[in-house]
Amino acid sequence: MRVVLPFRGELGLKLRYHVPAVHAMRPDVVCMEPDEEALYPSAGTRYLVERNRDDDRREKYAKDGAYLRTLEPQLRAAFPRAQFVETAPGMPEARFIPEPLLRRGLAADVVICPRKRVYGASKNWDGWALLAEQLQAAGLSVFAGGAPDSSNPVPCPAAWELERFLDATIEAMLVARVVVATDAGLAHLAVLCGRPLVLIAYGGGLVAPGPVLDSDGHQTMPIYWPIRLDRYYHQANHMHAPIRVVPNGWERPEDVLAAALEIAR
Repeated sequence: MRVVLPFRGELGLKLRYHVPAVHAMRPDVVCMEPDEEALYPSAGTRYLVERNRDDDRREKYAKDGAYLRTLEPQLRAAFPRAQFVETAPGMPEARFIPEPLLRRGLAADVVICPRKRVYGASKNWDGWALLAEQLQAAGLSVFAGGAPDSSNPVPCPAAWELERFLDATIEAMLVARVVVATDAGLAHLAVLCGRPLVLIAYGGGLVAPGPVLDSDGHQTMPIYWPIRLDRYYHQANHMHAPIRVVPNGWERPEDVLAAALEIAR
């Protein structure tokens, strides 16, 4: 019996390598946070664990070591003969279209992804409220995807107003004409869902303005790197959905609006 240990790190990394690796593995048991059932359709059994605080979400299993050590006795008692597995980049991958466990009949022309995190705060774009207003003024329905502890308030219906916010985000994405995001976790969810994606870039194609800070808050680079389209998006684009980068969208929100309208109409 194989039991996959919970990856409670950043959503983008979870979607980039952990979720596809688990799907390819098809393990007996997958440990997961609440509301993540849609991300593990091939799990024999789903074992729910405590949801991590957003400020504690980091890039590796080792960053969650203290929690995993407290969880280990519970898992060994529940699955005494199991092999406990961690995923890692480079493992075999398989992709799928996620299906929400709970559907509410949500519908939207455009899903926006207004990230707001303390960790990597320079990746928070401040144009989301204006974009939502302008899209609605153009006659399009708008829905905001995201979690309550990592999203910027916007003047439109939002997933974090609902109990199962990941399910709500997925459901809205699956019917949307386009998803608009920065290079962050929900952009990778849009690719997994097979939806057209507009990516907001800075300075001709960079992830964000910067500076880049490590998990201890120390600056490692004054500015971010270019969006890694081939490595992180095109390889994962199993439904061959259009992906458009707005190279100076960070500075020119009107370009983001134009790109979204072009696809959504």
